Amino acid sequence: MHTQGVMKQAHGGTLSLAGRLMLLVCFGMWSLVPGQLPADGVRGAFAVLNAETRRGESGWRLDAVFEIRLSEGASEALENGVPLVLELQVQALERQPWLWDAVVAEQKRSRQLQYHALSRTYLVKDLDTGFQRSFRYLDEALQAAGVLEDVSVLDFKLMKGKRRYAVRLRGSLDIESLPTPVRLLAYVSSAWDMDSEWHQWGLSQ
Repeated sequence: MHTQGVMKQAHGGTLSLAGRLMLLVCFGMWSLVPGQLPADGVRGAFAVLNAETRRGESGWRLDAVFEIRLSEGASEALENGVPLVLELQVQALERQPWLWDAVVAEQKRSRQLQYHALSRTYLVKDLDTGFQRSFRYLDEALQAAGVLEDVSVLDFKLMKGKRRYAVRLRGSLDIESLPTPVRLLAYVSSAWDMDSEWHQWGLSQ
C-alpha cells in the first residue's frame, strides 16, 4: 500500500514531516493485519555483486560492490522525507577450529540516503567523511551508496604464525537511526527487513 497519494491535506496543503510520519506508522500498522500486506510486496535486500581482497603495503585491502534494493517500508519512508542510513560492515576473522571465529579487525561504512522533494534529487552522504553527492534517480543513488573502495581489512602485524584468517562483509539498514515512531514499526514489520547474510572467504598468509 502506497502512502504518497494521501500525503496532501484536504485543503490542498502539504503535511508536515511529523504528520507524514504518523501516516506512515498508521499505514504500516495496517499492513501488519493478516491479509493486508500485498502478496507481491517489495522486499528489500543487500547483495554482494563483487568483492575482492588484495595485499597492500601493510595489510589486506578490500574493494566491493553491493546491490541495494529498498524494502517497501523503507522506500515509502524515504519518499516522504525520512533519511535512511545504510551500513556496510567488514570484519576480519581468526579461524578457530573448536570455538567461534574471533573478530580481530572491523570496519563499518555508513551512508545516509535522503530525498529532497523540492529539487527532486536523492542525496548520498558518507557519514564517515562528510562527502556527499546528489543524484536525479534513486537507482543511481543506491549504486553509489553500495561501493566500498580500498578499505583496510587486516594489518599484517595482527596475523600470527600459521593461523587461518578470513574476511566477511554484509549490508544492513540502520534501524536505530530512524525517527522513533518509524523505528518502532520497523522492528515488527517484515516490510522493513533488508539485512543481508554474511559473505565470507579466506585470506592467505
